Amino acid sequence: MAAAVIVASIAASPAAPAEEAPATPAGARETLTLTLKEAVAEALAHAPALQVAAQQEQQARSKAKAVRRTRFGEVDAVAGYSHYQDDQIVRPIARQLLAAGIAGLPFDRNQWRYGLTFQVPLYLGGRLSASVAVAALQADQAAALLEGGRWQTRFNATSLYASGQTLEALGRAIDANLAALEQTRRRLALAVQVGKRPELDLLKMADEIAGARARRADVQANAARVRALLLALLARDPAGALRLEPLPNQPPSPATSHEDQRALALAASPVRRASLAAEQAHQATRIARAAFLPSLAARASYLRSDAPSVAAPFNTWDVSVGVAMPVFTGGGRGAELAAARHGEGAADSALTRARLDQEARLVEAQARWDAARTELEAAEAGVAAAREAARIEQVRYDSGAGTIDDLLRARARELSADGALVQARGEGVVAAARISSVCEKEVVP
Repeated sequence: MAAAVIVASIAASPAAPAEEAPATPAGARETLTLTLKEAVAEALAHAPALQVAAQQEQQARSKAKAVRRTRFGEVDAVAGYSHYQDDQIVRPIARQLLAAGIAGLPFDRNQWRYGLTFQVPLYLGGRLSASVAVAALQADQAAALLEGGRWQTRFNATSLYASGQTLEALGRAIDANLAALEQTRRRLALAVQVGKRPELDLLKMADEIAGARARRADVQANAARVRALLLALLARDPAGALRLEPLPNQPPSPATSHEDQRALALAASPVRRASLAAEQAHQATRIARAAFLPSLAARASYLRSDAPSVAAPFNTWDVSVGVAMPVFTGGGRGAELAAARHGEGAADSALTRARLDQEARLVEAQARWDAARTELEAAEAGVAAAREAARIEQVRYDSGAGTIDDLLRARARELSADGALVQARGEGVVAAARISSVCEKEVVP
């Protein structure tokens, strides 16, 4: 009965919501967990730099469309009101108006005119077609810039992810080293108490542990910085919590040959942008040369003229074709043509430089990949040797055959080997991403 009364009293008493389900503490952040592929995909979808480049491409496309539409001419609605000092003729004198004599002509001080005007270019010496071509080339250049930005963003995300994961792995290696040192320190403290070991060994061990903790703090700070940069690249709060999934133990290998990679690199966006810039310079020379040629345009207008003194508005229309021939501008057109030709030469040189720079980037990326692969093989062998050496030195020290200096050196070599291994794995992933970024194609399966 006492148990029943206690249960009934608990059921009848109001339960506090905080006691039933503890709420997330204020200011706590949900941890975001990402794999490398997820980080790259999110960067491509939300990177602010890519959003800017996409808007700039759309802007260039709209400008190109606007320039193309100028071929169809322009229609404007016009209207105006005039108040003269004296009565003026309302509309131009026509033969029909003179039938009633001069006295029958429409005069008034207050006059309205409204109607439509139309103008279309017929021939501009090639300036219009060249302007349309330049606008299209600028749109293609913006598209190439966006494509190159995507691959650069992919590489940046991969590089930051690999750096963050490398630092986290290095932190775990330092933690494991600290745990081993702490365990040795505890045994050493007991040995010092019973007089089997000198107190100097304990001081050396304490100094080594303090140095390892300082290195751990530095690694944590660098990891926090890399995570903040990666979150900013993903258009997320840089202060948010982020956890990165481990990288593969063996980085992927490029599936294409060096010659195929060279062909892809020379077709990538930096070379395309330089080629489009050279074509724009060529079109600019055409525009400057067209300034010496005549231009032909057709015009038409329809107006209605009204005034208080006339019974009904007058309709007036006209159609005309005009030719303009440049004669003298003080040498300005010649100077513009010379400047355009110099710009064309500079653009051709820039194209050559872009091709050479792209080949140099590819050679560097391939060399980094070969170096990363060699470093990974050496690091794997070094880790196995360093761990075995540390194990042997620990046994020798525990049995009294080794010194504290030998043990600390072995532990330091083990930690250095672990750090070299995780760094080599990260460098391998970054090197593969660098090759894909230069080629602007997924050359790594």
